[in-house]
Amino acid sequence: MLEVQQLSIVQDGRRLWDSVSFQVRPGERQGISAPSGYGKTTLGRVLAQWQSATSGKVTVGGKPLSQKGYCPVQLVPQHPEQTFNPYRTTGESLRDAWSPDAAWLERLAVKPDWLARRPDELSGGELARIALLRALDPRTRYLIADEVTAQLDPHIQAQVWHVLLEEARHRELGLIVFSHNKVLLEKVCSSIWMPQRVLGVNAATPCQQ
Repeated sequence: MLEVQQLSIVQDGRRLWDSVSFQVRPGERQGISAPSGYGKTTLGRVLAQWQSATSGKVTVGGKPLSQKGYCPVQLVPQHPEQTFNPYRTTGESLRDAWSPDAAWLERLAVKPDWLARRPDELSGGELARIALLRALDPRTRYLIADEVTAQLDPHIQAQVWHVLLEEARHRELGLIVFSHNKVLLEKVCSSIWMPQRVLGVNAATPCQQ
């Protein structure tokens, strides 16, 4: 289980999250809906150990996460181009994590020739699919999807979510989905958290589906 306990994040003098606690079980699909600028991406970065929280802790299976080695919580951010080395091919960056076979590429509609190109030679939607593929390393136990299909056409969106939901069921991959699209969250998530600031303090209120 992924547990977030009394997590607070202060960034650039602004308190983004204050004493937030929640849990995500293996295979659970947890949605988080909040407006732009609320701090969802920063929360995702902390959960994936890209940056540290101001206070509180994040554990998986009762063990604190470490910033060393492969993190079982992976984040695919809204702007995946920021996560690729501009001087390397996307295939080289992908293989730093794992080496998916041709069937995996087909599942996420990734064309093999994209992996021979650098990030600036691909569109945002193409990079988003490669970033998702990289994050679906077999060692990943929880995946944070931050508006990951926003740049895709409806047909590819449906295909990507079909894959993610299959992974949630078959390997008990926990999903944390950040989105402004409440219709999408209602379709793909088993529960939705809708944080609300009250006098500058965050309170996360569950809305069960």
